[in-house]
Amino acid sequence: MSAQVTLEEREGKTLYTARAMHWSEEDRQAHESMGFHDGWGQSLDRLVKLVTEGMPD
Repeated sequence: MSAQVTLEEREGKTLYTARAMHWSEEDRQAHESMGFHDGWGQSLDRLVKLVTEGMPD
């Protein structure tokens, strides 16, 4: 799998775009069954928290 993540400024805000490109349909299904979507969302939530709140002491 390859991933492409872009951050673009749009009207003073940031547009986050993420694309996952799997090598095959079987790979996509395997990643999905392992919780790919939930994990990707959790990682984004952590990034948002880091950017908005900073590093913990």
